[in-house]
Amino acid sequence: MITHRYHTVESLTLMGNAPEQTLGPNIELLLWNVFKCKKKGWQKDFSSLIHNKDLVLLQEAVLNSPFDNLFHKSSQHQWIMASSFRNVKTNIETGVKTGSSVTAKSQYFSASDHGEPLTQTKKMLLAIEYPLTQRESAHNESSLLVVNAHLINFVSIEKFRAHLEQISHTLQGHKGPIILAGDFNTWNKKRLSDFNKLAAAFALGKVDMIRQPRLNHLFRHLDHVYCRGLDVTHVQVHTDIHSSDHYPISLSLHLPN
Repeated sequence: MITHRYHTVESLTLMGNAPEQTLGPNIELLLWNVFKCKKKGWQKDFSSLIHNKDLVLLQEAVLNSPFDNLFHKSSQHQWIMASSFRNVKTNIETGVKTGSSVTAKSQYFSASDHGEPLTQTKKMLLAIEYPLTQRESAHNESSLLVVNAHLINFVSIEKFRAHLEQISHTLQGHKGPIILAGDFNTWNKKRLSDFNKLAAAFALGKVDMIRQPRLNHLFRHLDHVYCRGLDVTHVQVHTDIHSSDHYPISLSLHLPN
């Protein structure tokens, strides 16, 4: 479907190479909505932030941009991007992108059923399973499910709940550890309450963090991390980083024996 500026894509792209075989027992994670890499200083901040990270979850990531070589030529991470739309004028695709220090076992992506007003662009979720050594999993499972999601915005609560239902279907059936993280656009109490109900249904615990509210987010927190089967040992919100309209978030996680 073509709008005035955007064309629906809904495709998957794999880039780079991962050096490791399995994740754990310690996992370093970065979560960041990178604002389509439009702000000055983004590349320098990004290169610094991903150093020694096992998992990197990006929203508003781009493809067919001047930054492509950072991902295609990476020997530190395998990158998987799920694109949801393409700018007709620039050919740049936008979506969610996940990087990992291990090669994925499997991946799945899904666009929201509904589009956002005016642009009709859809939001994307990307679910990837990564191998764990058997002894490192508290659930006697050999894989970690990582769901990187950017939830639909500027729509009715019913359409938001339809997107939540897609996440629910993605989580069903996975018995091992789970990380669900992203920009969930939880800018009012009803949206956040519905998301917390979804998390509770899958025994996902919300990661608490000290952060600085932003006026352009209506003083609500939009970026969240929920986990199951992992211990959170450290969280840092990088309020000193200003190369996006979202602050990056770093976490240290541990898989219990």
